[in-house]
Amino acid sequence: MKANMRLRNNLPLLSVIVRTLGSDIELLRKALSSVFKNSYSNIEVVIVFQGIDKALFEAVKNDINLQWPNKAVHFIQNKTINDERSKNLNMGLEAARGEYFAFLDDDDYVAPTHYENLISAISREKTSMAFCLAQVVDENDKIKAELFDGRFIDKLSFYKDNFITIHSFVVTGNAIERLNLKFDERLQLAEDYLFLLPLYMNEAVSFVPERTSFYRIVSEESQSFTSYENSGKRAQQYELLKNLKRRYKPSFFQKLNLKIRRLRGLVYKVEEE
Repeated sequence: MKANMRLRNNLPLLSVIVRTLGSDIELLRKALSSVFKNSYSNIEVVIVFQGIDKALFEAVKNDINLQWPNKAVHFIQNKTINDERSKNLNMGLEAARGEYFAFLDDDDYVAPTHYENLISAISREKTSMAFCLAQVVDENDKIKAELFDGRFIDKLSFYKDNFITIHSFVVTGNAIERLNLKFDERLQLAEDYLFLLPLYMNEAVSFVPERTSFYRIVSEESQSFTSYENSGKRAQQYELLKNLKRRYKPSFFQKLNLKIRRLRGLVYKVEEE
């Protein structure tokens, strides 16, 4: 991360790091449009393009600069033929200058109040991170079935598996520096989950019930999961993740306390439809 900056209306700068392969410029435009329509006005975007095609990279740059000539957009090319999604995010973090950080894949998008809601919660509650749950949509932006039916939103549930999609949270630069947070480049699946574990399990975080992030799933599983299943790497990746997450496992007494809180109705639970 570079030096923090305060710019417009004395609002702290928010850096939004966007990953793209440049293969669908319309989706990328939709994602960026959702960022720039946000009510939070002090935003920079860092686009990390993964691929060796220099012409495509330049075409993406030219298109975006033409669409938003007055916006703060920075471009990075990760010249690789490999799936380096974690490295892409780390490259974006290194280049970003914000006091707050958010992430976005080029096939997802956010609502106009998304960043203001989350940053306001962080500021009001003095936390390290704020998040909401994602609304799942299909390729036509039609709302799909609920992913989180019956889920408790607490540490016990989060340690079991992730319920925070990569574009559904904002984290402070202070927390990233203090915890020395980076994305583990050994992971090509669930890299955001491992990044979030030390934050969610050990830090004060804010939950915003309003859903302002939209997660596009075209098939029943993402293409990443399907391709890794077919190659046999999915099991390897989850075994690695299982070993890496053990350090954040709740103690017996933490589990007991969380279960008591659930019984007392003190934990948010997603209603089943």
